[in-house]
Amino acid sequence: MICRDLDVLVVGGGQAGLAMGYQLKQTGHRFQIVERNPRLGDSWRNRYDSLVLFTPRAYSALPGLPLPGDPDGFPGKDEIADYLERYAGYFGLPVLMETGIRSLTHLNGGFRARTDAGEIIDARAVVLATGAFQRPTIPAISRQLSSDVLQLTPEGYKRPDQIPSGRVLVVGDGATGRQIAVELAATHEVLLATGRPRRVSPQRILGRSVFWWMDRLGILRASRETRVGRYLMNADPFPGKALGLGRLRRQGIRVVGRLFQVDGKRVDFASGEMTEVDAVIWATGYKDDTRWVAIPEVKDGHGGFADRRGVSPVPGLYFIGRSWQWTRGSALLHGVGDDAAYVVSRMAERMPGRMTMEEDSRSRVVTSSSVVEGFSLRGERA
Repeated sequence: MICRDLDVLVVGGGQAGLAMGYQLKQTGHRFQIVERNPRLGDSWRNRYDSLVLFTPRAYSALPGLPLPGDPDGFPGKDEIADYLERYAGYFGLPVLMETGIRSLTHLNGGFRARTDAGEIIDARAVVLATGAFQRPTIPAISRQLSSDVLQLTPEGYKRPDQIPSGRVLVVGDGATGRQIAVELAATHEVLLATGRPRRVSPQRILGRSVFWWMDRLGILRASRETRVGRYLMNADPFPGKALGLGRLRRQGIRVVGRLFQVDGKRVDFASGEMTEVDAVIWATGYKDDTRWVAIPEVKDGHGGFADRRGVSPVPGLYFIGRSWQWTRGSALLHGVGDDAAYVVSRMAERMPGRMTMEEDSRSRVVTSSSVVEGFSLRGERA
């Protein structure tokens, strides 16, 4: 069993956790990043094979290290995964792999985390960097489908040959749902169930990326409390005119209304249409996984996490990488660095100053060589 005293424990080694590590390494605090997966970047590697970001490389990098390649080109998921692994090595970030956290509790003004292996990590502060994509939201109506109907979420879907021949229903018409529907349309009959109206913006305007324009106009930095921010949160647009519903229809995708009810293999839509399906992909969003955090004060009335700009109601407990934590970029590689800098600045108000070497030697306890020495090093998550 490991008993480890830290200043800061960062739970999650995706882009949010690494951005936090980058900022923490400048503070002198003893910190550790723990990641459940065997390799950094696996949260990207394990997504569907054809995934390509809608942000160009110039806007797909973390602080301090550009993403190589054409800055106007769009990186694939494996490229981002490898970049995150390289990022941690470049800055010497202390990451402990294959270390999931089973529970988090309050302890003597600080926190105690218990890993899946039963090891104990104590910390004065904790940053939850588990990101915006924690638990897929699957509607209760899914339980009324026949067992003969294959059901997947975007986490389980990898490529079209997973899907049996026949008719496929993709529920959810955000960027992910539409991308999967387009890919499947080449080999399957595809229906796309839409929800509220979504706006699709062009990827380039006057030869420049739409993100270049949003950056120059200050839109990328508009907070959720501004008029522009509130509009973007409500409209939730995404770039890529190729994913417009008209273009999808021309590719043979049958765009139907909101899913109304199901019975066995039959699905009914609010438009009055009905049909039978052989597979359903639920691209219906995500929700917080709060079950492992045994601190009621950090949860809202709906059981989700509560925070303002990454600062929770519980002193010493913070968040990073959440959707619209402060700006549109909060859950993206481009914007998470600013949020990390802010969280570290708020953390410094509670934990000021750099520890002395004498204090370091008194408080450090290491009982296993598998723990990475985080305090001597400088230090993503969709």
